[in-house]
Amino acid sequence: MPISFSHNFATHIMGSSYNILLFTIFIFLSVSFLFDISFASRGKTLDDGWTPIKDPRDPKVVSVGNFAVTTHNSQTKSSLVFYSVVHGESKSDGESKSDGGTNYNLTIAAKDGDDTLRNYVTLVIDRPYQNSFVLVSFKGPI
Repeated sequence: MPISFSHNFATHIMGSSYNILLFTIFIFLSVSFLFDISFASRGKTLDDGWTPIKDPRDPKVVSVGNFAVTTHNSQTKSSLVFYSVVHGESKSDGESKSDGGTNYNLTIAAKDGDDTLRNYVTLVIDRPYQNSFVLVSFKGPI
């Protein structure tokens, strides 16, 4: 009988551990799922304040991308040809909201001298209150 008791006890313990493990996994997945839903519905911003750009073909976004390529060309004597904005994100530049300044972090596609389409990453600040864009960085091809 002691063997039987020991066997039953071990089965009971293992069954409990298994159930606790399953319950823990269930809770973790449930919380993760709820977090994803709340993140998606909360307002589309990332933790650091960046908001994904919904439409990379938006004329304003395209003008920022085109500005980045044109300015990069003039600063580096390059001859890239702007093609499109692949994707990006934006956020307020931290100044007064009435000023409307926005930072754009964009991945853009451009053709180089041998007509090859390549992606580049750029950061541009839009300062409409000064009627200007500022190219902060231009990296690539990536």
